[in-house]
Amino acid sequence: MSAITGQPVPETGGNGPHWDEICSWRGRCMNLYARSDEIICETLMVAEAAGHEVDLTLPPHEQLGILRDLAEAETGGEGKRSNVVRAIDAWSKLGVRRPFVVSGVITALMQNKERWHARFDSMTGSGGSVKIEQWVADKVEAEAFEEVLDAAYTLLSIELEQFQTNFGF
Repeated sequence: MSAITGQPVPETGGNGPHWDEICSWRGRCMNLYARSDEIICETLMVAEAAGHEVDLTLPPHEQLGILRDLAEAETGGEGKRSNVVRAIDAWSKLGVRRPFVVSGVITALMQNKERWHARFDSMTGSGGSVKIEQWVADKVEAEAFEEVLDAAYTLLSIELEQFQTNFGF
């Protein structure tokens, strides 16, 4: 029984004919989030070595805020500064799905030969209360999300690498 949803947990080995495809999609998205954490942390480490005060123990979404502040404060070409800020903002918007993809409980729903649907349950807590949220996605929506995530990661990594170089970090 799932502690989050109260529903039975699927047996080991899958949850329907598209289980492997759903898990593969999730793994690809998790990889993009992990790779973004790496480039964000790397950029903050370079900034710290250059004399900026940063807290590397913060969660990724807070680290993005620090990077955004650093980008806005740096002198240099306005275009370069706005590019990195845009890349950070684009990536930040995708953070809302992160808890579902990274730590959510997956349940495969209606399935047919071509298309799957999956529910991602996420439990978060703050201030002594627990909040349960769900995201239901079909194959088309999930693949579109992955494309946006991949494009945003690519832009973020390019801009942060340039940021490290162009702003003297």
